[in-house]
Amino acid sequence: MLQYFIKGSAVPLFPRGLEPRLDYICNVDAEASKMPRSMHEHAHLTEAVLVYEGAGIFMIGGRQYTAKKGDFVIYNSRTVHDEFGGNGEELHTYCIGISNLHLPGQPDGQLVPAGVCPVISAGEAYGDFLSLCHLIEKEIQTEEGADTANLLTRALFTKLARLILNYGVKEDQQEDGLAARMRRYIDSHYREELRLSDIAAAMHANAYYLSHVFKEQSGFSPMKYATLRRIGEAQNLLINTDMTITAIAAQIGYNNSNYFQNAFRNAVGISPGEYRKKWTK
Repeated sequence: MLQYFIKGSAVPLFPRGLEPRLDYICNVDAEASKMPRSMHEHAHLTEAVLVYEGAGIFMIGGRQYTAKKGDFVIYNSRTVHDEFGGNGEELHTYCIGISNLHLPGQPDGQLVPAGVCPVISAGEAYGDFLSLCHLIEKEIQTEEGADTANLLTRALFTKLARLILNYGVKEDQQEDGLAARMRRYIDSHYREELRLSDIAAAMHANAYYLSHVFKEQSGFSPMKYATLRRIGEAQNLLINTDMTITAIAAQIGYNNSNYFQNAFRNAVGISPGEYRKKWTK
């Protein structure tokens, strides 16, 4: 018989009473992965995405990353991100959203420290992480399993935070150039009736030059990016609230619901109502 004891010097990673809380877990199959999620952020949530089949392309904080089976993709709170999901391989992921994340020495909601790559391989622990995801998914589907699902989530994020601390890879810091400043400005004002001339005035630069620089850096024109930010927020509200489509349109800055629905269909390929039904199913 082998008997093991907790080491007396072990220090809990999460402060007592401030443990993270599970908000949701999504088992995203290849079909759902093909529905594009436009640029969006979560003000009070942190997400960890475990790729368990295929590979995908992810845009996080203005940078593009590729993740494959066995990788975690981390979205810190208040970090703009999207998921393309398509580089030729069928993408299957578990996405876990938590709130109340407090790590010593880190801003609230921040799992990946500044300057560390938000994509990290689970390595030899991949099987453990996948098993935890399976168990969380199973338990969360029953009312009596809520406490168990929360405890399993704490275990997963404790293990993940240790993995990042020990094996996280530092990446080169991007210069705070014109395109980055434009992106931050649009992220703060996309709900408004934003025009390129407004951005140019705020940046004290020529509108044509701004558009050229931004598209070269991001692949989008400034106004296309602003539209995608609106659509991304609409997708969040469609999935996570029961707000009406008219109310969602107003929330993200569209005074005309029909115009919003046309813009959504052009960006996503289906109507807001169809998107809500497909995703929530």
